[in-house]
Amino acid sequence: MKDKLGLQIICEGDSSLLNQYGVIPVNPKANDKINAAGAEKFVNWIISDETQDLIKSYKIEGHDDQVFYPNAKSK
Repeated sequence: MKDKLGLQIICEGDSSLLNQYGVIPVNPKANDKINAAGAEKFVNWIISDETQDLIKSYKIEGHDDQVFYPNAKSK
């Protein structure tokens, strides 16, 4: 939207602006319906180098700015 709104960035790069996402599988002991194997597979997929590269390379159509900055470390 920066091309359309004409706003100026007044604060950038401050660690207090970090909006980190995470993934935590639910404890399978919490409920007998939890798919622990599927959860573990998802966690391993999301933190894999290949998926982290996909996340890093994601762009909004028509823009070159990086949107996400992945920081997961594979097991």
